[in-house]
Amino acid sequence: MRVQYEEKTFESYFNSELARRGIFYFPPGQVQEGSIGADAVAFNRSRWLWRRLGFPYWIQLPFQGAPYREMAEEMERHLDREITDVPEVRGNVLFQYKRSEYMVMASAEEWSHWNAPYFRYDIYPEQQALLEHLHSKFASRVLIVYAAPAIQDVGELVDLHVGQQLISRTNFRPAHKLSGHKRNTFVEPGAHSVACSDPVRLEAFNFEEAVLSFPPSDVENRSALIRFAKEVEKAVLQTSFARPLRTLTDQQGLQNLGDRVPLLHAYATMSAVREVTGLQWLTVHARDA
Repeated sequence: MRVQYEEKTFESYFNSELARRGIFYFPPGQVQEGSIGADAVAFNRSRWLWRRLGFPYWIQLPFQGAPYREMAEEMERHLDREITDVPEVRGNVLFQYKRSEYMVMASAEEWSHWNAPYFRYDIYPEQQALLEHLHSKFASRVLIVYAAPAIQDVGELVDLHVGQQLISRTNFRPAHKLSGHKRNTFVEPGAHSVACSDPVRLEAFNFEEAVLSFPPSDVENRSALIRFAKEVEKAVLQTSFARPLRTLTDQQGLQNLGDRVPLLHAYATMSAVREVTGLQWLTVHARDA
């Protein structure tokens, strides 16, 4: 049966809890939906819209505007200041979020593997091909995982969010381990799972232990984040997601400013990757290294 909450709600609550964990750190300026702090930049002369915004005018615009390059460079300076205030980057994680189904009928296709109610999520071939491609490019430097909640309804989801226990009720599975399968199934989030259609038992995977195993980066924060975004963009452009990614990055208007605002360009790139592929970028800092 379908669980009674939206995938976006799970993602939002999950990201919020990650941001509060001591070992996790979201890149500066990257808010819940992976944006860089502002969803749109526009120059508007509409009197109607300015009235709705509380700034009526008849002759002179209330705000005359500023060059986009100037605004981008100021955002770049702000991001750079924030990076100097965070610990050393230890590693990168790419999350592919999944909303689980909760199967309660003995007629369910994978029931014989559990003989009890279980959770499952589908693995889409195009998406899986991208994750395997990224894994082949980054290997041990980047952890690429599916994250699926073991939660049945929105009431439970909200309670776990308030209690900051959502991560502990999430099933994590390295994406490359699901190669060749159409579904993954599990009962408890931290226990083993069974990948189907040709059933394969996958032993328990501890997400927090995995991210703490990252060695400290040998590159300073700013360079590490910029380099990673460039590498991900290059890898995604070699997949079936290339055309929509190019369309979005071109639309952002930053393609000609990469040399002047490399940090902003990196976040804009990863925001576009998030929109096109569903992959959420997370950095892990080295406090415990």
